[in-house]
Amino acid sequence: MACFRGNREEFYGEVLLLDDRKLTLTVEQGIKRSSKSADVLQLVFSHLNLIQVEFFGLRFCDDKQQTHWLVPSKTLSQHRDLRGPPYIFYFGVKFYIEDPSELKEETTQYQFYLQLRQDIYRGRLPCSTRVRARLSAFMLQVEQGDYGGDDASESEEKQDVERIYKSLKGVSQSQAQGLFLSLCSSLNMYGVSLFAAYGENHTEYFLGPAPVGVVVYKNKELVGKYFWQRITKLHFKDETFELRVIRRNGSETSFFFQTSDRYDCQRLWKCCIEHHTFFSFYGNTSSGSESEKTGSNRERQRRKTRTRSPHSDHGPDYRRRRHRSYSPDAEIWKHIKMQQVEPDGLMDRQMEEIPYKEVRVLGEPIRTRVSQRHQRSEMTLLPPLPVTMTTDVSLRSPTSS
Repeated sequence: MACFRGNREEFYGEVLLLDDRKLTLTVEQGIKRSSKSADVLQLVFSHLNLIQVEFFGLRFCDDKQQTHWLVPSKTLSQHRDLRGPPYIFYFGVKFYIEDPSELKEETTQYQFYLQLRQDIYRGRLPCSTRVRARLSAFMLQVEQGDYGGDDASESEEKQDVERIYKSLKGVSQSQAQGLFLSLCSSLNMYGVSLFAAYGENHTEYFLGPAPVGVVVYKNKELVGKYFWQRITKLHFKDETFELRVIRRNGSETSFFFQTSDRYDCQRLWKCCIEHHTFFSFYGNTSSGSESEKTGSNRERQRRKTRTRSPHSDHGPDYRRRRHRSYSPDAEIWKHIKMQQVEPDGLMDRQMEEIPYKEVRVLGEPIRTRVSQRHQRSEMTLLPPLPVTMTTDVSLRSPTSS
């Protein structure tokens, strides 16, 4: 019996890192099936010398090739979908902050770079051919430094990459990395995790958490965005997922989606809950500010940052280097800012709030509630997804109530 118990504690696993290296996990390292997941995470964080560990996690695949994040408070054996040995884990970014180029800790920013590079290569972060050429040039500058006169490329796309790569001469690798992160974070699908669901008339949608809130897509177009500050309830029952948001007049509205089964609904709910909890906390404690930052304050700060020279975001180390002869001159920086970075309007469109459109449908009515400073509104009937695209762009990211 003792031998049998010992076999149950045997453990062998691997962690696949973002730079394609592998970290082996064995009993000799103190890792067993009865170990807390937090112990495994700490082993990985120590190996990578990570300080800002809150953004990262470990995933694993179940029998259906669905991915799950390790829960730090649980033991490995309590993760019922974990299969092994060998136990395979994937290290990566779990929570994508709005602008990773603003991260001050070098190791943290580099891991974000590796994650986004992987997202680009594997198609998880789609972009146009023009943007992909810019990102590829930034990656070459980060990983190889200045252009060294390689052989001419034949394809038009590679020629575009080469042309942009040449224009980056004199840009330091850390600055190129910051430009790469800024451009990635401006893309619509940056940090988005989507789940299939159905709305009114069995219309198919894809929804899930993003850095700014819960987004909803239909036919590959964004049709709904609900900011974390506005979300007051996330709930699921069987195959029904409920999202409750507070509107500008103080009333609350619930939106309902149907998933294929209870398992998928629970995964969607759990993912949204984790992101809502993280960003509600992180928004009050990050970016070197002790005061609470609302979405509108972040947007104003972002616009101010875009108008400054990229020199200003590289700290004291850059200020010591900026007067050396190899620093790029003003004309190069002007070219980079005008040609290599997406127009300001892209971020503005990303931050637009999509107005609601209520439609009366059959079904049990949902009572809307208002804050104490408003009168109680009447009962209304709402569809599973009462939102629509509109040309009205007057609504922006919400402010604190």
